[in-house]
Amino acid sequence: MAQPSVTFEPGDGYWAAERQSVGFTGMTALGPVDFLITSEALEQMFDPDLDGIDGDYALELFSEFEADIHRIALLEFVRRLGGEPPILLTAADVEMH
Repeated sequence: MAQPSVTFEPGDGYWAAERQSVGFTGMTALGPVDFLITSEALEQMFDPDLDGIDGDYALELFSEFEADIHRIALLEFVRRLGGEPPILLTAADVEMH
């Protein structure tokens, strides 16, 4: 079976306040790749009717949906052919997957 192009370590999410996103890192054959998932995307995953979340709540949601987020990140990494890091995952990406 082929190895995924990006692998993730569970529990490595951190709040990136300047981007209002949770950051995490994936490992590729060429080294680490940074990803960000916006707070809006996390809201979309949990409850589209939420109207803003803080960093602590964003990290809780990231932990709750981490496996799904990693799956979406892998799909987006492949779809974007790598792209320029950090790879930003938005609410539109969450809706698409």
